[in-house]
Amino acid sequence: MTPKELPLGDPTFREIIQGNYLYADKTEYINSMLKGPKFLFLSRPRRFGKTLLLDTVEELFLGNRELFKGLRIDAESGYSFERHPILRFDMSYAEIHTREDLVFKIKRDLARAAKSEDVKISSDSFDDMLEELLESLFQKYGIGTAVLVDEYDDPVSSLLSNRKLAVDNLGVLRGFYKSLKKFKKHIRFALVTGVTRYAMSALGSGPNNFLDISLMPEYSEVCGFTAQELDDLFGDRFEEALVSLKANGDIDPGIDMDVGLKALKEKILEWYDGYNWLGDARVLNPYSIINFFKKRELDDYWPSSGQPSHLSAFVRKRPLEFIQPSLDGYPAEQIGKIDLRRRLAAVPVLFHSGYLTIDRITRKTRIINGNTVKIKEFTFRTPNLEVALNYRASFFKAAFELDDRDFNDFAENLPKALSERDAAETARLLGDLFAGIASVRHKSSEKFFHAVLQAAFLAAGIEVLSEVRAGLGRSDMVVFLKDGSRVVIELKYRKAEETDDGGDDTGFSEKDFVAALDAAEKQIRDRDYSGAHRLAVKEVICLALTVRGKYEVAARYLDPEDTGGPQAPWCRSHAP
Repeated sequence: MTPKELPLGDPTFREIIQGNYLYADKTEYINSMLKGPKFLFLSRPRRFGKTLLLDTVEELFLGNRELFKGLRIDAESGYSFERHPILRFDMSYAEIHTREDLVFKIKRDLARAAKSEDVKISSDSFDDMLEELLESLFQKYGIGTAVLVDEYDDPVSSLLSNRKLAVDNLGVLRGFYKSLKKFKKHIRFALVTGVTRYAMSALGSGPNNFLDISLMPEYSEVCGFTAQELDDLFGDRFEEALVSLKANGDIDPGIDMDVGLKALKEKILEWYDGYNWLGDARVLNPYSIINFFKKRELDDYWPSSGQPSHLSAFVRKRPLEFIQPSLDGYPAEQIGKIDLRRRLAAVPVLFHSGYLTIDRITRKTRIINGNTVKIKEFTFRTPNLEVALNYRASFFKAAFELDDRDFNDFAENLPKALSERDAAETARLLGDLFAGIASVRHKSSEKFFHAVLQAAFLAAGIEVLSEVRAGLGRSDMVVFLKDGSRVVIELKYRKAEETDDGGDDTGFSEKDFVAALDAAEKQIRDRDYSGAHRLAVKEVICLALTVRGKYEVAARYLDPEDTGGPQAPWCRSHAP
């Protein structure tokens, strides 16, 4: 047999079957869907196979049995492959500037569907058009229509930076789904897919007849590859991949084939497995797996392929919350139903977007109206190494509009500067970082720079805690270096007055910088910020920082044990 090709470039189900591409047979799940309620909703992260799922359902309802030869729904289920009319919508419309644009494009899709089916519709409003089209198709075929909606949330999620338009579009979608509900007698089956769940929750009564199967265990493997499918589909490609990983040093070149193949699979699972939607098995990211076997190199394929527009909007507004979310104790209802009218918590958004997955479920006892009840709560984690590798860095750069060069310089060199107590390099790196952050032009305060610095440490893969209780107070930050030492940081901010030409005044002298650093140093000493750490680690490094204006930084390292020696040297950054 001719070896099957990798399905690169998002081929359709028809193209995969006819083009001899690899295909993970998910038709048993489709058959299960068709036996239950007719209105279903499924959320999954981008590039997880939602569109391919809809392609498969569409070909099924078109009665194209030849495409399903040998697949489970044909071989095992006895499905009839009866021909149904199809209405398919892809809501990822470009160029939506007004509510009317969305209405126009939905109406355009309805008109095109009517034309392709050679039926006449004369109504003008989209709900009337939908009713007329469904009735006409029922009369023509004598059977209900299959309605398939892809990227249902895009008209809302992609426009969160324009809240008014997002809410307006939400109203349009609410009317659309109310119409589907109203004319359900002419619908055989409806499947709506998207990345997020909050838009569906916010639609209110319109889609409340849709069964959300996103976290139903029986559908947990409907998208993505299981470990068994990894073996079945890609097993004959393992040896080639092993040769490449041995050559680049990811796997020991000296180990034999059997041990090497086992190590290879462990590497693949470590990098790309781990997604869990409450099923018995976790699944691997299909986009990443296909790209891995194409390039035979361990890399962060999925995170590098783009960031959802809705997530970018949230990260820009609340970077620290999304870079360092609290992962424990989320009630099930907070994950399943999210109200767009309220402030959306970071964890549900990150979960739906694919940057977090469910780690475990706990049941907490609560007393409600005198009754003892068990409340189900979720704990989350990053799904795999691919996501953990640099999602914080990508969020940080997106939030603060920072280019790769500036951030990489900071991330690569700051740990060494901290470890070596290099005040000049520390000041340079922080000064360059702040100078490269676009939002510094608009915000300047100690709270702002504190948050930026904490987010930058996390994005660089440096463990940090903020407002750490120690001695007689709380230190601004404690950084945990990989050599086991800790850096206690106290930050002081000094505002720069603007001159008539919009620049900063030059009256802030070196004496003023020294005074600010002295204040930070005094606080470290007087409140004994390092004392709580001296028993826990071999070395505690203390760093006094001053930020002035938009990016000027002064740094001084000090020895909290040495109170009688000469004053420690300090350095300041140079203006870029």
